[in-house]
Amino acid sequence: MNEEIARKQLIDYINSKIELNQEEQEKVAIAYNLRHIKKKDFFLKEGTQCIFQGFVVGGTFRVFYTDKKSLEHVLYFAFKDWWIGDIASFFDDVPTKLNAQAMEDSWILVIGKDETEELFNEVPKLERLFRIITQRTLSVLQKRFFLTVSANAEERYEELIQRHAGIEQLVPQHQIASYLGILPESLSRMKKQLMERKMKK
Repeated sequence: MNEEIARKQLIDYINSKIELNQEEQEKVAIAYNLRHIKKKDFFLKEGTQCIFQGFVVGGTFRVFYTDKKSLEHVLYFAFKDWWIGDIASFFDDVPTKLNAQAMEDSWILVIGKDETEELFNEVPKLERLFRIITQRTLSVLQKRFFLTVSANAEERYEELIQRHAGIEQLVPQHQIASYLGILPESLSRMKKQLMERKMKK
């Protein structure tokens, strides 16, 4: 992944949300640095402080937490043009409870706290962008919460497939099962039943 191409991707994303002039685009672009995260390596690990916010320019991440029984629970998957990090840990200087692991070789543009604050001062429009991002993240997590308590596994699966077409080509089945809160064998059985019903129609 070329750093110039990655930065252009970030600028294109930002301009789809807010409009930056040429000078502002240049300030934003140079504030971010490209990092390569190898498959299975972590961008963020539980117990450490989140010192970077990341913008995914290529690859796939899973964001999860580990419970007291050491069981992993996938909160969401981060694909191209997604932001990853822990806002509370990043801005409040506290350890994170999240993990962000690359599911394939991935590339992200990263920025530290000091650079973020400096950008906010130099390009005030960015505060609006991060408000939009925060609202989007909250909306996704809120929807996920309601689905968890009000929808069955089949409904949650169909919502996931509808929202992320092609996710099954990117994410292993056992990770999708973790996201749905069911066992991999339950997911296999459910998919078989769904296929049988579709064939009968």
